[in-house]
Amino acid sequence: MITSVSTLLRELMEKEAAKLAQGHITHPPTIGAMYERLTRDILDRAIPASLDLHIIEGFIEDAQGRLSPQVDVMLVVGEGRHVPFTSSYVWPIQDVIAVLEVKKNLFGADLDDAFRKLRSVMQMHVEFLQCGMGSVPNVQPTFQAFARLTGRYPGTWHDADALPHELSSIFHTLMTEQLGPVRIIFGYEGDRGEFSLRKGRIEYLQDHLATPAGFGIGSFPNLIVCRKNSLLKMNGQPYISPMIDGWWPAIVSNSENPIRLLIELIWTRLSNQFQKQLPMDDTLRMERLAALLSTRFAERNGHIGWEYRFDQLPRKQLAAIEPASWEPEAIDEHACIILIQVARLGELDVREEAFRRFIMNRGVDPDRLIAGLVDRRMLAWSDDHTVRLLTTGPLFTGFTPDGRTLVTEETDLLELWRREQP
Repeated sequence: MITSVSTLLRELMEKEAAKLAQGHITHPPTIGAMYERLTRDILDRAIPASLDLHIIEGFIEDAQGRLSPQVDVMLVVGEGRHVPFTSSYVWPIQDVIAVLEVKKNLFGADLDDAFRKLRSVMQMHVEFLQCGMGSVPNVQPTFQAFARLTGRYPGTWHDADALPHELSSIFHTLMTEQLGPVRIIFGYEGDRGEFSLRKGRIEYLQDHLATPAGFGIGSFPNLIVCRKNSLLKMNGQPYISPMIDGWWPAIVSNSENPIRLLIELIWTRLSNQFQKQLPMDDTLRMERLAALLSTRFAERNGHIGWEYRFDQLPRKQLAAIEPASWEPEAIDEHACIILIQVARLGELDVREEAFRRFIMNRGVDPDRLIAGLVDRRMLAWSDDHTVRLLTTGPLFTGFTPDGRTLVTEETDLLELWRREQP
């Protein structure tokens, strides 16, 4: 459903944006208001009507009564207060689901303005969490995102805090990302291609990393859209990839339909907050993602912080990247036995003699087998000797006529994949 809805909304947005661009209005505030209204209309069409949500403009308020800069578009829940004689509202930070900064032209100054506004919103949210305001949140999605990234699944908050400092920092960053507002910069015009968008953002970051305060990975928006191209943060809500040699692939680019990414981000946030299963996608075609920026938490010259590495892909190499098609994981019989055993018991101590003897009698190295399943993110380490599944839901296995064993937790996609098989 997501792909179908996003395609329709993208077509509608392009048609309406073309009408705005053909107008003869030259008053900058009026132009800005036109594009903001269009964005609110598109967002409103993407939000499930069954949820009591509002799309507004105005200001965000923290626990001390301080206000954010004026925000173009907010998706909110709960109650705020109307600013008299205006169309604006003031809304408490804890009830803000998503924030969008809308720009007709997304170039250097506009990007910097939007970046700093959204960074201030995230800082308000971090301060709210640090004050311990509200009820204890459900951070199970953070544990799962962390496991998908690192291959480790801490059992409790205490276990996460006891991790090495660099891993603990990543865990708490992912938690803040899960609980904070989705932050999106939406530009209708600007860089004309994916390569130009990537190049411009690398240059922007390089210009500011000489004085890096305020440019930690948590300050980055979740999504930057410019025309049909976008930059996406891989924070596990829902997009994430395993670490590569200790580096977190944190920012990627996409040249397809940014509305699909926007819906995925917001629907994931709504699903987490309201514990509501939203409609699945209706295609096996996965998003085409090209690595742009990787990061790790490190110490250098006595300073601790985020270190960045850019993937400056040549134009031809970038254009050659193709999207993948989803399919269930194929495993051998030994891996199948292990996964079923872990699913039945909840976890497995890899030192257990019966387990090791059982696997070794079949001519398989148990340590290599477990390491391979962790590398493929089918299992994760809950401590130095114990593994568990990454998911809390059921794991489905199947057997094909050609002798393959398939496994997945994505039952809806599995059914869609099965229907497309010859």
